[in-house]
Amino acid sequence: MSMFEWLFEMNNPGPTGDFERGHYRLNWPRIWIIIAGLSSLLFVGFVIYIGPFNRFLHFDTINAVLLTGLIISYLLVSYYIYPKPNLDNLGFLGFIDNPFRYTDDINRYLLWSQIILFPGKILAIPIVNLWFILIALKNEKNTID
Repeated sequence: MSMFEWLFEMNNPGPTGDFERGHYRLNWPRIWIIIAGLSSLLFVGFVIYIGPFNRFLHFDTINAVLLTGLIISYLLVSYYIYPKPNLDNLGFLGFIDNPFRYTDDINRYLLWSQIILFPGKILAIPIVNLWFILIALKNEKNTID
């Protein structure tokens, strides 16, 4: 932060965004959730198999397990955390730093975190909704028996 930001925005900070947490349920028909969830599972399995478990030179199982854990933790973080920047306070033209405000830096970091987590959301949301559908189908089967 520059000295201008400390002096000019100390008493009256601009609006900032926030992180939201929670589950995201899809309101799609069951068949589309099943198709999207299976496609996401296949893609994640393909990435995990090709990336960590493809035996390159000087690559061992411990590194593969660590990289798989990182991929799964990225999917978990991207599913549970929703960064919401305040788009009105992003600096000049949305990408140029305003030297008199530090809150535009916070909103730009939120925007970048939203961009970084977006691919994980595309994969994680259908997988979790597919999981809920499978649990509901299992519960329906148990109540019929």
